[in-house]
Amino acid sequence: MSLWLKLKDNNISLEKLTLPSRYYLFKERENYIKLLTVGEGLFPNDKINTKIDMINSNLILTSESALKVYPSKGGFAVNRYVLNLKEDSNLEFLNDEIIMFKNSCLLQFFSLNFDESSTFFYSDLFSAGRSFEEYDFEKYAAQNRFSYGKKTEYTEKFKISGLEFKEYLKRHRAKNRLFAKIYIKTKDNEIFEKLLLKAGIKSFEKTQNKAFLICIVFADKISKIKSVVNSIWELYRKTLNKNGFDLGKR
Repeated sequence: MSLWLKLKDNNISLEKLTLPSRYYLFKERENYIKLLTVGEGLFPNDKINTKIDMINSNLILTSESALKVYPSKGGFAVNRYVLNLKEDSNLEFLNDEIIMFKNSCLLQFFSLNFDESSTFFYSDLFSAGRSFEEYDFEKYAAQNRFSYGKKTEYTEKFKISGLEFKEYLKRHRAKNRLFAKIYIKTKDNEIFEKLLLKAGIKSFEKTQNKAFLICIVFADKISKIKSVVNSIWELYRKTLNKNGFDLGKR
């Protein structure tokens, strides 16, 4: 199940489409794509691959809704993104939350390759699951890799069970049990740091070579997290001299 898109000079071409992967392109002020899937979500042994190559292009990318991961007897559902940004490209990728059902297993790969002239905003949200199944998933494993030119700038790799996650929250007496991570590269990261601080956002850090910023948002409700993510996204768009953008989600 694969989707491969190419954007050059803001013109989009479809290189590969294997159902149930789908997408919907809104061609208005900016290129805006919603990623769609046939069915209710990811089941054990499903494999979704999404690849987007960008050259001198702008794209706003989002998911249709929360990613539901269904129960498993051991098999992992796999979700993979490969994103390549070149020659003054700009990607704004706002993911909906991952909802892992009881006994579910998910393996997620995210790879973003960028050059000096390109910018990006990527948000990744993780929920507690359904209200009656808080962190009852079996396994969640992820690998995020960001490459600057041909060199790895930042890598995250982890594997955790729902039980381990609940024990961690209990030890730390955490009230805000939900979180999002935002990865941001602007034309001037130092100026954007000052904008974050002015807006009261303090939980962020630079990568080793200061190529981009990583911001973490904690809250007790997904709606609150999305509100903060959207406010940071608005700041990001202002640095690009762009107005706010309505994703059409309610």
